[in-house]
Amino acid sequence: LHLFVLISLLDLSNILVFPVDGSHWINMKVLLEELHARGHNLTVIRASTSWYIPEESPMYSSITINMTEDERFEDFFDEFLREQMRVWSYNGGSAISHFKITNLIETLLDSKYDLVLTDPAIAPGVLLARYLKLPVVLNVRWIPSGEGHLAIAPTPASYIPAPGSGLTDNMTFLQRTKNLFFYGIILFQQRFIVGPHYDVVCQKYFEGECDIISVLQEADIWLFRSDFVFDFPRPTMPNIVYIGGFQCSPAEPLPKLIISIILLQE
Repeated sequence: LHLFVLISLLDLSNILVFPVDGSHWINMKVLLEELHARGHNLTVIRASTSWYIPEESPMYSSITINMTEDERFEDFFDEFLREQMRVWSYNGGSAISHFKITNLIETLLDSKYDLVLTDPAIAPGVLLARYLKLPVVLNVRWIPSGEGHLAIAPTPASYIPAPGSGLTDNMTFLQRTKNLFFYGIILFQQRFIVGPHYDVVCQKYFEGECDIISVLQEADIWLFRSDFVFDFPRPTMPNIVYIGGFQCSPAEPLPKLIISIILLQE
């Protein structure tokens, strides 16, 4: 609802969509169907090797990144980040010049998009929005270093179980110690494994001090694919909108052939 309130203020807004392939696309497609039904213009950035995201669609126009069959879309941005590390070492060249969509970025700047809708499970969409200086709406459950709440909402380890810990919000002292250990792993991963690669790009090509977490925190709306039916009570933020289950639809009747087979088995 908050997403549609935001874009309803824009008459036939131009929305740039940077999705994640696979099952994440199933969620994103539901949002795009609603936005298209309301008359907004959608442009989707996709990989030429995408299995889920079609190049041709009545809902959107597409920008296809040409890739070889042995490349993944995630590797596309990873390659960019690795190249930036080499460029940084030699103090030369422009990061964007090594990005496969160099010319495309100029086109995007000229296209006058109104906002970016992206899934931050991988972060190029968020960084692209920052580069284009556009409002950002996140269709989010996970961020590159873990669960999305960790980037934006207070997360006391005393009663909020870390993902994968198998704990509840009612913990003994030893369980809280275990929970703190799990959070330590997440923070270590963000600080020393995931974060540095994104931080190089943030610090070199964006004005002011920033890192990938601060860029995520600047997002205008977080459409969070969860619900308190599934999660324990926890602190949240006013720009988080919980949409867990929004992609669900009524079950369709079984085909008659399947029903006849089941009846024969009985």
